[in-house]
Amino acid sequence: MDISKEQGLEVLPEHDPIRDQSWYVNKKLRQRLLEEYGVRTCTLIQFLGDAIVLPAGALHQVQNFHSCIQVTEDFVSPEHLVESFHLTQELRLLKEEINYDDKLQVKNILYHAVKEMVRALKIHEDEVEDMEEN
Repeated sequence: MDISKEQGLEVLPEHDPIRDQSWYVNKKLRQRLLEEYGVRTCTLIQFLGDAIVLPAGALHQVQNFHSCIQVTEDFVSPEHLVESFHLTQELRLLKEEINYDDKLQVKNILYHAVKEMVRALKIHEDEVEDMEEN
């Protein structure tokens, strides 16, 4: 926001530069993040055959130096469904969201988590019944 104001750009309250991917944080801006906010950044250079795994919630940006194919896999653990659901609802409220799509498919994750829990409980119940019979 500070940078937008310094450059004379109008920033609307609902604007989210992270989600709309309108900014590239260059070396100068990364240095400023460190000096003003104590935010440390790192640069990873990926070579042919390398895979990079980012922790959940990690902000990141990509700069391609050559033509490439990017393959990503989003994963949300059932333990974080509440946060994921709230984020999905928040994104739905943004009518102008450029890149919105329910990529997390929170309801599907919830369904499969519950289905797996019921299956595990059923197996345990069957094992207890077998132990009681013997």
